[in-house]
Amino acid sequence: MTILKTFALTVLCVVFTSQIVAAQFNPGRIKALGEAMQGHEHQTYQNSAQARSQVLYHYAQSKEPLPMAEAKEAVTGIKKDLAASDAALAKLKTAHSKELEVVKLIQEIEKHHAKAREVCSMAEEACSKEHGDQVVIGNCCSEIWHELDAAQAETKKLFKMLKIERLEPPKKAEVK
Repeated sequence: MTILKTFALTVLCVVFTSQIVAAQFNPGRIKALGEAMQGHEHQTYQNSAQARSQVLYHYAQSKEPLPMAEAKEAVTGIKKDLAASDAALAKLKTAHSKELEVVKLIQEIEKHHAKAREVCSMAEEACSKEHGDQVVIGNCCSEIWHELDAAQAETKKLFKMLKIERLEPPKKAEVK
């Protein structure tokens, strides 16, 4: 009887373990995880662009002369962040091309990004002047920040619709 119990418990362990392993490598789960990571990648770059615009705005508001090389570098960084964010967003759009509500939200985010890129070009133009125009740069950065804030609101709606949850903070590495 104990051999039969042992055998039954072993079979149950193998079945449960195989179910857990199968769930881990489920293509549907992998697809959902990939979409979540693309969503978070999009949001990370969007946040980075917004933070850069905020820093440049406050720097432009100071009484100190704005180093145009650094300002131009910040504006270029904003443009790169927006491009990377749009690339991740495009992957989500492709994955959900048949879901009209998702596509509409993504288009709204893209409109905000397009407006931010347009204003970025104006800031870049102000940076290319001999002494730069701190007022124009500050106003552009303010507008970029607010456009990206509106895009963040749309991103939150998108995440809620796609059931993408907030990432947990990384676990602290164990010291050996």
